[in-house]
Amino acid sequence: MQLNQRTMMQKYQKFTCLSFLLVIALVGCSNKTERIANARKYIKTWNYDRALTEIISYRNVKDSEIQYLLGYCYLKKNEFGEAIIYFEKSLIASEAYKDSIISIYNNLAKNALKINEPERALFFYEEIAKLVPTYEQASNLFLVGDIHYDHGNYPASIQAYIKALAIDSTSKQARRVKQRMVQALFETNRLYEALDLAQEQYETLKTAANLLQLNEIRFALGNYLFDEGLLDSAEVFFELIISIQEPKSLLDDAYFLVGEIYLKRNNFDKALEAYKKVLRLNPYEKGEVFRKAKERIKEIKEKA
Repeated sequence: MQLNQRTMMQKYQKFTCLSFLLVIALVGCSNKTERIANARKYIKTWNYDRALTEIISYRNVKDSEIQYLLGYCYLKKNEFGEAIIYFEKSLIASEAYKDSIISIYNNLAKNALKINEPERALFFYEEIAKLVPTYEQASNLFLVGDIHYDHGNYPASIQAYIKALAIDSTSKQARRVKQRMVQALFETNRLYEALDLAQEQYETLKTAANLLQLNEIRFALGNYLFDEGLLDSAEVFFELIISIQEPKSLLDDAYFLVGEIYLKRNNFDKALEAYKKVLRLNPYEKGEVFRKAKERIKEIKEKA
């Protein structure tokens, strides 16, 4: 009999304890819900400090909504470092607020562009990339690339353009960006990559602008190979420019360097022929290339 009473007492104590814990949990849950509601109310009136006081005690709770609201308040207070910490926690807890976070940063970036603050826009787009690496909206990446390009940060522009073109390589925006990417590759001395893309662009579009860009790269590669002593390869690029006769601004340089290649081979007749073409291209007898060609002709004639 005593054993049954003891068992009954133990069960009663467990039930009482569980009931007490359940009440505490319900009270806590109710209190948290109320705090969240209060925080949202203060957010609507732009009182972000007051909203924070309502929910800051829950900053270590794995609750997507609370972490999102904390991040939102800090973002509105321009405390971007704090904001991204809480947005990250929100996304770790769940992706319920992912679209909202993306939308917030997108809108901030667009507003920055409206008031001509591209660096601020770039910052917000890069924050999206940190928070949601899987979110790769091509237009945003094109814009990031353009901002870097306009500021002369060509390596960063190339990275953005590559990511954007992996998503969209056929739109009008993509075609425009490819020409910029060629130039960015050219500016960073990635000449063979620039050449491949420039050739692809010219074969597709056949415009004078594409041809000019392509031959400028060919000339740069010819120059590089000439400086490295790879004369046969250099000659190929210079002869391509000569055969196309474009761009006119580089023709005399191409002929002069072909003359230099023949001179290094001791082929004086061919060198003389190339130098004379430089003179014929300069009827006003002006410019550094004209002067150098004239000197070379004189040197060859003195040796003869």
